[in-house]
Amino acid sequence: MRRRHAEAYLHLIAQVRPLPGSLDLVAALDAAGTRWAIATSGRMATAAPNLAALGVDPARAAVVTRDDVQHAKPDPDLFLAAAARLGVPIETSIVVGDSIWDMLAARRCRALGVGLLSGGYGQEELERAGAIRVYDDPADLLNRLDEVCGRR
Repeated sequence: MRRRHAEAYLHLIAQVRPLPGSLDLVAALDAAGTRWAIATSGRMATAAPNLAALGVDPARAAVVTRDDVQHAKPDPDLFLAAAARLGVPIETSIVVGDSIWDMLAARRCRALGVGLLSGGYGQEELERAGAIRVYDDPADLLNRLDEVCGRR
């Protein structure tokens, strides 16, 4: 089943585009010297094309996939592993996600959950699951980054 899912997804990958503001958000975090990671419940086979579209090299960036952890969300394994790779305490980390499962996992590991409306969940659903703020997409988050991130 996993193999067939990956095949079907990769067949459609040419239609997948980064969300508005994704590339700019990654660039802004880099420019500010902010350490960041990508923690996805997808496996590397399907995550790799998305990472490439963002210009993220998994050999040089902190990337954690479902292949790297024992349990998927809403278990916090992905986020705990990402914080460990960055060498930061999870309690001082911000988890940005677009599902209630992301927010539940963030809450379970005591990270700050920030929601995006790109995953099909509504603002109220994300907030009930633990999001302290909800943004339309990465562009909206970038425009209001000072609401959730400290300054250096």
